[in-house]
Amino acid sequence: MNPLNLPLELPIARYRFDFRVTSPMLLPVYAGSTLRGVFGHALRRVACMTKMEDCHICPLQRTCPYTNIFQMSEKQELGHSQKHTPPNPYILEASEDQKRHYQPGEILTFHLVLVGAARGQLALITFALQQAMQKGVGAQQGTAVLDKVWVENNQQWELIYSPELQVLQNHINTITLPQAYSSHVLLTIKTPMRIQSQGSGLGVEKITARHLLIQVLRRVQTISSLYMQVNFELNQDTLQQIDNVQSECHLKWQDWKRYSNRQQREMILGGIIGEWELLNIPVEFSQLLYIGQWLHIGKQTVFGHGRYVLQEVKK
Repeated sequence: MNPLNLPLELPIARYRFDFRVTSPMLLPVYAGSTLRGVFGHALRRVACMTKMEDCHICPLQRTCPYTNIFQMSEKQELGHSQKHTPPNPYILEASEDQKRHYQPGEILTFHLVLVGAARGQLALITFALQQAMQKGVGAQQGTAVLDKVWVENNQQWELIYSPELQVLQNHINTITLPQAYSSHVLLTIKTPMRIQSQGSGLGVEKITARHLLIQVLRRVQTISSLYMQVNFELNQDTLQQIDNVQSECHLKWQDWKRYSNRQQREMILGGIIGEWELLNIPVEFSQLLYIGQWLHIGKQTVFGHGRYVLQEVKK
């Protein structure tokens, strides 16, 4: 069953990076923003050829790995709210155990989801992450060295790099869509999912299944169009079927603080976490929800927010 008529193999891959800590490290509760920051600085150092301060006027902007991964240029084909800041083809997923203190010898693990052509830059991305972690990260500028790299394949982790292997190994870097989809699922939301309406995050009392499903539709449509060369639309009848979806929520709101270097201030954000059971889902939206497990939903997805896992409910 392929209700959206998508390619059965999608160019999406999730990688796991294991770093062995070499000096004491202190990370925030949700470390995705911090890890993304040091990754971006390191990627620019290793990828930039011109050393120009402003990427927007660089003659190599369209072919530069840094801008094509980390700082996408304006996309006129997107709607007004997204065209100036299009989503990037990666999502950094920090460890969900919220461990903050690391001592020498301990392993720091995080995931990186890559979409489309960004997967072809894995070697450069890995090198940039090595440079970033060796330079220092977090409040104590703790350091670490790369121990292993894994790729997710059919819910299993396959080792593709270790010091003994020396170089990244060839591997499958796509996800395979299932042949059937359930109309009754349980979403376990792992990291704060911030879905907004009129500029404000929707809390537990206001958020609905319609908000969730429209958000995953927009997210998958945008990423598919930009990075997979896949375009699809849903007809009005399918969209109206959302109103028949039943839901039972066990959610709570969780705030999250981060310091924005760009705005030079602390920002307090937040989103919902917990479990959300959905029943009578149109099959098109079941397929979208499956793909959304890699792409995340809501605001700050690039930091790893809005991550969920899907489980079929059998009753």
